[in-house]
Amino acid sequence: MKKLGYAIVKLWANFMSVQPYWLLYLKSDVCYFLAYHVFRYRRQVTRENLLRSFPEKSDKAIKAIERQFYHNLCDLFVEAPKMMRIGPESYGKRITYTNPEVLERLFEQRKSIFYAIPHSGNWEWYGKQIPSFAAHHNVAVYKKVSNPVFDALMLYMRMKGISAEPVEANDVFKHLVQHRDRWNAVLMIADQSPRGVESDYWTEFLHQDTCWFTGMERMAKKLDYAVVFVAMKRRGRGLYEVTYELITDAPKTMADGQIMEQYVRCVERFIQENPDNWLWSHRRWKHQRNLKEVA
Repeated sequence: MKKLGYAIVKLWANFMSVQPYWLLYLKSDVCYFLAYHVFRYRRQVTRENLLRSFPEKSDKAIKAIERQFYHNLCDLFVEAPKMMRIGPESYGKRITYTNPEVLERLFEQRKSIFYAIPHSGNWEWYGKQIPSFAAHHNVAVYKKVSNPVFDALMLYMRMKGISAEPVEANDVFKHLVQHRDRWNAVLMIADQSPRGVESDYWTEFLHQDTCWFTGMERMAKKLDYAVVFVAMKRRGRGLYEVTYELITDAPKTMADGQIMEQYVRCVERFIQENPDNWLWSHRRWKHQRNLKEVA
């Protein structure tokens, strides 16, 4: 049954991937109407997140961000199957880089890198674009989703036609230790919601006490990897702009928590400047810190 489901979904993705962009975005507009107005997909979660993150904004401004976010979300949905068809040249026309020299210096130093990108812009397209300009061995860290059919399809679309090596999140440190003899460029979606325990990194983020995974910092310090923040924003439909910010190229000199704190501030600043570009429909603040244990 799972094989049949995968075959059907893959057939749909292939059908979507050959369609022109104008038709995809027409379907995205229909998707927006259904998701936002009819089914109200995660509207309550999204609205609560926005209200708590931007208490200074008016209801009118919050609703404008909310509506544009749902337009962006539906565009991401129809853009995803294009990963099966378009190559580096096409991505080069749709993704521009404001300061590639940040990476070029690290490449010249033969420094292994963690690309830390939040759920912003089109992070899936960025993952497909890495091999076209990275001089390193490329590793794409992914987290399995609960639906096996969707998980298999996303892995297929992400890896089709590129040389990036997929590694499941739970295995990434072991994998990188085993391959310390090569220069790696590792892409991590670095704003996943963690377990909400005291071993996570807690800090104020968008006016709220927020926990973060510490795995990237711990791996960077143990393996001596540079950490680069990837700010990817939407310039228009199917058009994105990437700006890099070096967090550190000497992680072992950083105090515990310093890398994560700088990364969180990068994400926060990006969201404040581009509020509709982040993934507001997920439950970012579902955990609360146990203050008794902290005391």
